[in-house]
Order: sequence, then C-alpha cells, then structure tokens
Amino acid sequence: MFTVAGKDLFTPIFNKLDAMVVAARNAFNRHSRQDLEKLKTLRTEVEAEIANALKFVEEYLAKQPAEREVGHKTQSLLTRLQLIADKLGGLAEPIEKKIRDGILFSDKAVSQTNHLFDHQAGILRSVLDILKTDNAMLKRFVADEAQTLIQNCLDFATEHEERMVEGLCLPHAAPLFLTFLDNMRTAGQHELDIVQILEGKQKG
Repeated sequence: MFTVAGKDLFTPIFNKLDAMVVAARNAFNRHSRQDLEKLKTLRTEVEAEIANALKFVEEYLAKQPAEREVGHKTQSLLTRLQLIADKLGGLAEPIEKKIRDGILFSDKAVSQTNHLFDHQAGILRSVLDILKTDNAMLKRFVADEAQTLIQNCLDFATEHEERMVEGLCLPHAAPLFLTFLDNMRTAGQHELDIVQILEGKQKG
C-alpha cells in the first residue's frame, strides 16, 4: 500500500469518492433529493479528508525532509483527488436543476450518463488497487480506461449535438447533459494524471 509514515491516507478518500458516484447516480436516476443532499455532504467530507491528509504530509516533511520525494508525490496525488472530488461534487448543480425543474433527458442521454457513472466508479476502484499493489499492468489498464472515458465524453457530446439538430433532445436538458460530460471528462483526465504520476511520467 502506498503510505506516508505507515499511514494509509488514500482508502478513506476513495471510499468517499466512490460513495459520491453512487449518490450522484441515484439522485440523477430517481430524482432523489435525499441522495442529492448526500452527494453534497460527501463532497464536504472528502474535501476535509483531503485537507487533513495534505496537512499530515506537510507536517511529516517538516520532520523528515529526506522523504521529500514520496511526500511531494503524495501531495500531487492528493491534489488530483481534490480536483476529482470537485468535479464529482459539481454534478450536484445540474442534478438539482434537473430535479427542481422536472427536466427529462432522452433515453440515449440517460443511458450514456449511466455508462459514465459505471465507468467512473470502476476507474476509481482500480486506481485505489494501484495504490495498494503498484501493479504495472493495472496502471496500463487504468490509463487506457481513463482515455476511453475521456473519448466517450467527447463522442457523446458530438452525438448530443446531432440529436439536438434532429430535434430528439429537449433544449433545457442540453446544458445539463453537457455539464455532466465536461465534469466526467475532466475527472477522467485527473485520473490519467494520477497514473502518470505513479509511473513517474509526470511530476505533478
């Protein structure tokens, strides 16, 4: 397990990120205000968890400056996780508008959004597995999956534009769906960055 001073900083964070995806998906599909509020609460909790982890690393480096390489790598990873949490938490706004205004997505958009939720959850679980095992094949797999997620978001946006032209999508749903795509795409990019940091291809 990737640790700092023997402390596992990452598992609690990933557990909350995974719960955020579940809450967002349930709120989206069920128009559930309860799950929407859970998403908001989890965002606050994971931000606090990451802030505490960053503080722990900073204090550790002050005492053990010779460990700056692992410390700086950990800070880079935590910063990326902070950005992922921001994008997942940012789904609350379009979901809230969807619920409040009773906005319906096309069947295709609903299917694509749920595909992205599934894909995102799988990537997060695999990134945590990388931190536990440092498995090179798993790193390559997650990098490929993150790139696929990013490309899916771009492809879905193009298909959405085509549906709009054909009159198959409601205009009010368009900006909400595009926000979903943008947030998922950006989260996928940060997950790809995490793999590259762990591979030593990116310093953060």
